[in-house]
This record gives sequence, C-alpha cells and structure tokens, in this order.
Amino acid sequence: MSLLTLDVSKCVHTSNKFAICEKCVEACPVDTIHIKEGLLSFTPSECVGCGGCNAVCPTEAYMLDDFKSLDYLFHFLENDLELITCKSKLPCIAALSVEELLSVALISPQSLQADISSCEECPIATKNFQIIQERIEEVNFILDALQQDKSISLTSAEVALEAQESDILSRRKLLSKDGFKKVVSIKQEFENKVASSDKTLKIHKVTGADIAKIKQKNIPDRRSLLMMAMKRVGVLDIFHTIDIADISFISQKNLDEESCTNCQMCYRICPTGALFSDAKGSVINFNPLSCVQCHSCHDVCEPDSLRLRETFSLASFFDPKIETLVRFTIKRCEECGNPFSYHSGEILCRRCLIEEDEARELWGIK
Repeated sequence: MSLLTLDVSKCVHTSNKFAICEKCVEACPVDTIHIKEGLLSFTPSECVGCGGCNAVCPTEAYMLDDFKSLDYLFHFLENDLELITCKSKLPCIAALSVEELLSVALISPQSLQADISSCEECPIATKNFQIIQERIEEVNFILDALQQDKSISLTSAEVALEAQESDILSRRKLLSKDGFKKVVSIKQEFENKVASSDKTLKIHKVTGADIAKIKQKNIPDRRSLLMMAMKRVGVLDIFHTIDIADISFISQKNLDEESCTNCQMCYRICPTGALFSDAKGSVINFNPLSCVQCHSCHDVCEPDSLRLRETFSLASFFDPKIETLVRFTIKRCEECGNPFSYHSGEILCRRCLIEEDEARELWGIK
C-alpha cells in the first residue's frame, strides 16, 4: 500500500494565500484532496496511490513512499525499454508528468508506447485515462515542434508480469545484506498499511522548518531532467513558437511598466526563483527555464501587471536568456530615507505619500 505525503514547503498555498492553483484537487481520481483557506488536506485511507497529484503539481509537493518518478525513468532508460506500463514498477501512467514523458521520449533512441490495456477495468481510469491522453498529446505536439522523428503512442499490449521474488526468507538469506533489505521493506510495507488505514483527515500546517525551505527556491527535479534531455536534441532548422495553450509547464511573461508598483511580491513569492531582482530592487528579471507555470506571481499582483505571453518560443530551451521585464529609477524618500521606485512628482515613497494624504484629510487640508 502506497503512502502519500505532502511537502508543505513546496505547495504554493503555503507561501501565498491568494494562490488559485487547484491542479492536485482536479487530478485526484478519488476526490480526497481538498484546499480550504489555503490549508491542504486529504484522508490517507482514501488515497489509491496513483501518483497523479504529484505529476500535475508544478512544484512536486507530493511524494509516494514506494514510487519515485526519476528512479522509474532512469530504470526505463538504462534498460532501453519501449513500453510505459502500469504493470511494471509504475502505479499509473498518470504518475508521469508532461515534462517527464517528454524527457524520456527525447532521450530514448526509438519511439515509445504507453500501455492502456488495463484502463478499461481500472476504477480510477474515468479521470486518469483522459489525463494520460492529454499529456501524451501535448508531448507529441512538442516533439513535432522540436522536429523529432519520435512519438509516444497509446497501445493495448499484453505485458508479461515480471516474476516476483518469494517473500519466504531462509536463515542464510535473512542474515545476508539482501535479506536485511527485504525485512526492512516488509516492515515498511506493514507500517504503510497501518498509516494508510487512518481515516483521520490530515490538515497540513506550516512549521518553522517549512518556512526555511521555502526560501531556498529550488526548481523541481523534473525540470533538471528535461534540460538534460534537451541537450540530446540536434541542431534545429528553425525554432518554432507555439501557442501558450499548447504547453502546460513553462511560460514567458510580459509586464506592464506603467501599472507595476514594484511592490516586490511577484519575485518574493515565486517558488523557483524564476522572477528575481537585484540588491537595490531596481529591476525585475525573469528566467523562463525556471518557470513552472504555477501562476502564483499573477495571483499576488494587485495591479494585474504580469501577463503570460500568448506564445512560447522553443528557442528558450536551447539559447536560455534572462529577460529584463522592467527597470526602475530608485531614489531615497525625502521623508523616511528609504529607497523606493521613483516615477515623478514629489520624492516620497508610497507609504509616506499615503500617510501625508491621511494627515491632510485628518486636518481638513485639501
């Protein structure tokens, strides 16, 4: 029995109460994941361990104790496999994200197949099958745009299950290193069954350790894998630009300089550091390769200055460039002495201007 856990520090709702992301809620085939007032909860006994929540999460906040997607992908590539199937080391094809499917397709020397022979009888296929179809469709579209003569096709293949090692351990095996590992795995499986039978609703709260991890701003492992895979792609004749609706895991952005107040919230809230500034706060830079399209920066932008660019250039994968979205003139406030983004008029920061307006209203001065 798989045990699902959540790394609270990676969930965008932890650092941003305005976050609208509900991808895990929408992807869960048994509807056990809920978000209320920024707090995420699920019931362990209801989880079926399909891994779909982590695959759809932009920041990889979820974890299954008995399945790591990177381990599976490395095993798949090292053994030169061609068939992606839930009948061997994979809880569900929906446990693999678009980025991971794209990466394995780029690295593999041949086209791949995804086995859907079990979907007809699978109780969670009602939702997961559509997710699998949409992801593979997106992967094939991007492969075509990258001029790759490869694809992932859906197939109903008969797969012979691998012979399972006997759970019966001899005394000699028990005392061996492998035997010890087997005992540990059996013990872990027992503990997981106990934990997963818990019908208590788990509400995840933030600790000091979570806050410290939020500040690290790391990109997900799947993004690192994709960038490694992109290095396997040969020289392209042309770099296509695709509609942003056709790519779900990355973006390019525009920023309205006139409406932006340089409140700094967008790059402070960004979980991967895709948006960042300098020590003076005089600029907002953007690294497209670190963007996971979580939408968190847009959710906190009060003047709605940030916009997803309507298209995405695939050249960003091969010639990564930091984009400067806006530059500010920084001056020191004549009232409080703090640096601020100066536009025109009095050399007063926004806070001092507000305080001055409130004082004028209090004193009846127009």
